Amino acid sequence: MSKTSNSRLGRSSAKNADWFKEVFKEWADVVEKSDTDLLRINEAPEWVLNAYVECLSVVFPSGMPSPEKWDARFTGEFFGRCYAFEKLFSGEVALGPEITAELNEILARAKAAPKPQNLKLIEKDVAAKFEATRNVLPFASAAATACSYKDAIEFQSGLARGMNIEPEELASSRSLRRHTRTYWVLASMWRVWVKCKSLREVYGYLCQAVGEQRVGSFKTFEKLCKKIGFKLRGRGRPKLRQ
Repeated sequence: MSKTSNSRLGRSSAKNADWFKEVFKEWADVVEKSDTDLLRINEAPEWVLNAYVECLSVVFPSGMPSPEKWDARFTGEFFGRCYAFEKLFSGEVALGPEITAELNEILARAKAAPKPQNLKLIEKDVAAKFEATRNVLPFASAAATACSYKDAIEFQSGLARGMNIEPEELASSRSLRRHTRTYWVLASMWRVWVKCKSLREVYGYLCQAVGEQRVGSFKTFEKLCKKIGFKLRGRGRPKLRQ
């Protein structure tokens, strides 16, 4: 975060009710410079991004509001949770048994698979994102304080809520919604699903991967697909975003 942008925001935010938009922009600018598109969203259909948004919403205690409803409290909560995840991944936050079991399963699959050729680039990308979050925290706090007393309180309250992550929270009913895993598998394996001929075929694979009890009935699955805009046309291939 540049000293120029810090001083510019510090002078203007007191009169700017949307200061948090500038904070997010500053953070996004830094993140995008190092972005290697780990999730390959740039190549994906529109519904894939929608599915990731559904997944992302569960990692915030108060939910993920639409951009027009972002405010001081959400700004604090967003960056607080990003910071908490860094500490969780670095081992500073102890993992509970359920999360540990799932992580070990993921690591075992990753160890058995060939290492990606761009592994160093991916590691650099992740490190840059963590650094961007650390740098934006004092920047955002100063902006909130310069804007108003109310925004300062709301920001700090959200920040504390975001940082206070419980190891098992992401696996509990308080946070992990029933269909989060379904959305994640749909999004992360989208290249498989675009080759399917029907939603019924996708549903069958998902029941094998996630479990029919977690996916729900086919009618329920159809509603999930409709929510994110996943449609199969003709012989079943969704239209790719140009």
